[in-house]
Amino acid sequence: MITILRAEHFPLKKESDLKFFYQPFVRKATIFALILHLVAAAGYFTVNAIIERSRATGTRIVTYADLGPPPALTEAPTMPDIPVNAPSQPVIGIPEPVDDTEVSAEMTIATQTEMSQSVAPVVQDIEEANIVIEAPREEKIVIEEDALPAPDTFVAFETPPAPVRPIKPVYPEMARNAGIEGTVILFALIDKEGKVRDVQVRKGIGGGLDEAAVEAVKAIPWTPAIQNNRPVSVWMSVPVRFRLR
Repeated sequence: MITILRAEHFPLKKESDLKFFYQPFVRKATIFALILHLVAAAGYFTVNAIIERSRATGTRIVTYADLGPPPALTEAPTMPDIPVNAPSQPVIGIPEPVDDTEVSAEMTIATQTEMSQSVAPVVQDIEEANIVIEAPREEKIVIEEDALPAPDTFVAFETPPAPVRPIKPVYPEMARNAGIEGTVILFALIDKEGKVRDVQVRKGIGGGLDEAAVEAVKAIPWTPAIQNNRPVSVWMSVPVRFRLR
């Protein structure tokens, strides 16, 4: 006998009673559904793994009929016979007699003594010849000086050239009377020996002061410029001042 329970048999007074009534059923249904899905998924992956394993490790049974006919056996190629010629027999000639009239006269071979006597004697008397021996020519050796730098050529130096004593130009009388004073800028070339090789006036003031400044710079010795402990030729700017007292 089956008893059917209806909602009338469970009178619910409040909404809280309704929730209390169906919550256990919902919980059980949810758990059952999760278990069912997990079992289905596990079964699917298990079956696939078994199939893949059977494919990887499966063996194939081949019957004798599937192998086909065996390959035909071919005989190894034979080397052709190469005929070898037998060595030819030497032919021995038979000398033929020759008439005496055709035989040439006997030839005699000279001995070493006869050959040495037949050689022409060496002439020992040598005529005196005039032998002229020329004296070696003296070659002129020209030592070229080091090329001097151009005015606009840059030459590196560690120590600049300097005058040995102060530059004291002679004040021209004409400039003194005219009251001309100022500074003359010269550009001088000092070689490796401290000599002034050339002087150019870069800024002059006239009145004979430019020429007086050039003469004063050329009249005194200089110490050359030094680069790597060696003297070098350089151009340098030299100011010469003229002051009236």
